[in-house]
Amino acid sequence: MLKYWLSLNQIPELGPVTIKKMWDHFGDIEKVWEAKESEIVGIEGINRKAATAFIEQRSKVDPEEQLAMVNKSKVRVLTLEDEVYPSNLKNIYAPPPVLYIKGELLKGDEKALAIVGTRRASSYGLEVAKRLGFELAGLGITIVSGLASGIDTAAHKGALEAKGRTLAIFGCGVDMIFPAENRELAKEIESSGACVSEFPMGTRTEKGNFPRRNRIISGLSLGTIVVEGNYDSGAMITAKDALEQGREVFAVPGNVEADQSKGPHWLIKQGAKLVESVEDVLSELEHILGPYKIRPRIKGQKDLSGLSGDEKRIVEALASEPRHIDQLANVLNMEVSNVSSLLMMLELKSFIKSLPGKFYTVL
Repeated sequence: MLKYWLSLNQIPELGPVTIKKMWDHFGDIEKVWEAKESEIVGIEGINRKAATAFIEQRSKVDPEEQLAMVNKSKVRVLTLEDEVYPSNLKNIYAPPPVLYIKGELLKGDEKALAIVGTRRASSYGLEVAKRLGFELAGLGITIVSGLASGIDTAAHKGALEAKGRTLAIFGCGVDMIFPAENRELAKEIESSGACVSEFPMGTRTEKGNFPRRNRIISGLSLGTIVVEGNYDSGAMITAKDALEQGREVFAVPGNVEADQSKGPHWLIKQGAKLVESVEDVLSELEHILGPYKIRPRIKGQKDLSGLSGDEKRIVEALASEPRHIDQLANVLNMEVSNVSSLLMMLELKSFIKSLPGKFYTVL
């Protein structure tokens, strides 16, 4: 029964692994809640001290009150015994016993990819994350991220711009938006996907919550794309979780002199799939997702009729992804100096913008 799942999830001493062990042992969540100390001792990993602590904490929680609180907040709750609990997530080590949801999780969300990265993102990283989110969501793939500022925000916005689905995983209660400046974004996500947390309502953001959140981001997804992040960033923790869960890991290369590139570049050296475009991701997952055809997109669908032939070629070459000036010159079979002049004119005409490291993208 839901009220017992909610109540067990309120007890700090009980982590996801212990709750699942107790549930597996008794076979019924009500029996877990009502178990005597002598019945709990002996379950793998639970000694007498832990059993005593559980009995003591249990006495402080009212199951009826927990159920009333959730019903009043209009938050949907899924537990491990629900058939519609996300199958991707249920199969990881230590799946969350309880999921609090604002919005809706759909069966189609099993075709999901995570896009994660640093809060201190470069303009290049933001552009790539948004572009990947847009292209993938436009193909019907759900984008999963953590609502953090920087790369996470860009990925969510890209998915929303494509009118696709996106899931935001919280490191606090779903009623406690963090960061506060993403309050409106969270509302948009709620109407086009879901905001999800394993933490009880009212739980505030704490540093120790984010590693737990990260395993859910990767656990809901078929693969994780790291756009930017240092060696010790949360994005790298998510990538590690993905590997441990048997999921694919992708990494976007960046400026070799930037700290934000260190994490993705290390992942690539370890065998992560290098991502230059959406096709790189889809080709790796074709055995699961099936074939997809990407159609180049020119942002804003601007009228190109007033451009010269070479200017049009450059805008079209940048439509699918940001490119380096040398790459553009090579693709278009033009001199770099000529391409540089054309790029300057297109910037003045507000068709493109420059990114760090001599990369360019369409507006």
